[in-house]
Amino acid sequence: MFSVIMSTCKFCLSENVDTWFGSWCARCHKLQRMIALFSGEKIMDVLTSVLITDDNTREEKIKQELKTELTTREYSLRKRKEDK
Repeated sequence: MFSVIMSTCKFCLSENVDTWFGSWCARCHKLQRMIALFSGEKIMDVLTSVLITDDNTREEKIKQELKTELTTREYSLRKRKEDK
């Protein structure tokens, strides 16, 4: 019968578009709606702060993670002593 050839997403260039008349796949279309809702600048700030790190940021995250881990261990040791 009819065979529909889906084109490739114009944004990610890897997925098929989500509708026969569309230009973007479902995932990229969702990103486009988020950008329209929150503004492109806000989305870029979030992505940059979460995904792109430099050496200073990486060191701070490691220090914070170690501090959290030590606090958790200290609490569990204190809790064990209180239970005895």
